[in-house]
Amino acid sequence: MKRIAPRTSAQSGQAMAEFLISMTLVMSVLLLGIAMLGKFNDVRNRTLMGSRYIAWERTVWTDTVPKKGFISDPSTTEGWSSSYGSAALAAHKMDEELKSEVIQRVMAGDRSPVSGTDRKYGPSLGSRPAMWDDYGGNPLLASTADVVATTTASENPASSNARAAVTPFGTISTGTGGTYLSKLDLPTRTLQSGTLSISIARDSDVLKRLWPKDHLLPAFSGLTFSDTNVLMANAWVADGSDNAKAVFSQAVPAANVVLVQPYGYLGLQKYAPEISSLQFGLIQQDVVPANRLSQ
Repeated sequence: MKRIAPRTSAQSGQAMAEFLISMTLVMSVLLLGIAMLGKFNDVRNRTLMGSRYIAWERTVWTDTVPKKGFISDPSTTEGWSSSYGSAALAAHKMDEELKSEVIQRVMAGDRSPVSGTDRKYGPSLGSRPAMWDDYGGNPLLASTADVVATTTASENPASSNARAAVTPFGTISTGTGGTYLSKLDLPTRTLQSGTLSISIARDSDVLKRLWPKDHLLPAFSGLTFSDTNVLMANAWVADGSDNAKAVFSQAVPAANVVLVQPYGYLGLQKYAPEISSLQFGLIQQDVVPANRLSQ
């Protein structure tokens, strides 16, 4: 029988204990890191949902901020609406109001109520998702100033097609020897973009201890998630039948100029008496009979 030295056995046991302690520390840090990545992923997903919400809202709510100059630009929804649908300008939201709605509707805690006054919410944060805390119980999102929401409008879908939408598409000779250019006055800057940026954990001591400075790698100083969504808005619906008539009459030459002089066809009146009652270029809105409206 071979005899084992007591000293060798003690060293082996000590190495095993040191290994278990080291692995416990490593696994603890790893588990904490995995859980924190799950929190970051939730912030990322809500950033994506928020940017989608902002882009969608901009397709139905106009932007009347003076410094953007949309109202004075006829190629935008706002500029076009000022001529053919001014009622749309009354339904407007600023980027700050969209930001407030995102905070209250996307970044709020579970089962938070949705209210029509969310866009008028103050600068303070309300309830937050359960995952939006670090291990010390401190909120990852410290202030509404760390949330930035912006919207823009661009040509849709490209500059060449945009020019084609406003360029006269037909030329016809008039009865007075001139020409008339048929066109449709339509907005072309209707590609609405919504961007949302969220900065979190800028001053989290817990995360700074979890990810300290390591040689060339800096210490943890926060993360910023940003996402942009783009939607095409169909703003070619005028406000009311009179405005719709004004839009489409531009494409009807006879509604704007004399194409045939009266002496060119009134001589045929003895063969067709009704020719004198012709209304060239007449554009008339459809009218629902009164008896149908009462049903």
